Amino acid sequence: MQEASALSWWDMTPGEVREKINQRIMDIEAPVYSVWAIENRVIENGARSTPIRIYLPSPNKDLPIILLIHGGAGVAGNLDTHDNLARYFSSQAAAIVVSVGYTNAPEGKFPIQLQQCSDSLTWIMDHANEFSADSSRLSVVGDSAGGNMAAALCLMIRDQQGPKIALQVLINPALDLRCQGTFERQNDDLDVLRWQANQYLVNSNDANNPYVSPLSANNLSDLPQAVIILAEKDELRPDGEKYAQRLKDSGVHTFVYCQQRIGHLAGLAARAAPEAKESLDVAVQALKRAGN
Repeated sequence: MQEASALSWWDMTPGEVREKINQRIMDIEAPVYSVWAIENRVIENGARSTPIRIYLPSPNKDLPIILLIHGGAGVAGNLDTHDNLARYFSSQAAAIVVSVGYTNAPEGKFPIQLQQCSDSLTWIMDHANEFSADSSRLSVVGDSAGGNMAAALCLMIRDQQGPKIALQVLINPALDLRCQGTFERQNDDLDVLRWQANQYLVNSNDANNPYVSPLSANNLSDLPQAVIILAEKDELRPDGEKYAQRLKDSGVHTFVYCQQRIGHLAGLAARAAPEAKESLDVAVQALKRAGN
């Protein structure tokens, strides 16, 4: 998640960056979307503890499921910063949304965050009957760093022969943390990703892992259908375009939408702000069709 700042992230602590990003998101004005019910749970898996927030749009049965993985450069974002986005998807797509409160980096390093997302997906599939959900209509959605983890999760679930995911929606995803092989500050356009990689990775060699850099994966076949939402002025757009083309070349049905005259949606998408509605509506239409 790339947020402009007068003070470079490299000159701040991760905690300071987190505070700035979270506050900037919460300061964005947006209409609040209503849902029928919200429930907080905590998933325990060994030493891992993951808070989730479940949004129910109505008391109806057989509702589709959306696993929502928030953005925030891996170091920021939480259940509250992306509460309105979860409400938006739940209410507009008439779906049960499970928002994952993974542990921010650097406290949560790879692969902990991804494992927490996997834990959350497994949990909701195991508890689908409890919420009268239709487990055959499962989508995974992520924005920015969350888009990275959503793409990686689809790869992981495929490799582990896990639950079938009908659709992946990647919103301004960060798909390549290899940063041209350099993780020191270079004063160029990749410095935000370099800073993010330094917080997220224990070993810089992990940047070559497809679960960290999905664009580096050798095999993109047999993945869920994809909707990739990009922004014209976003520095992450070229990687999103490359990933979309590789998915298509691998036989994965992929739709790309690029919102014009706007940069990285970041906090605007998190808050489901009017400026992001054009892109989010594209996601909603795809989510309504997922699994049908």
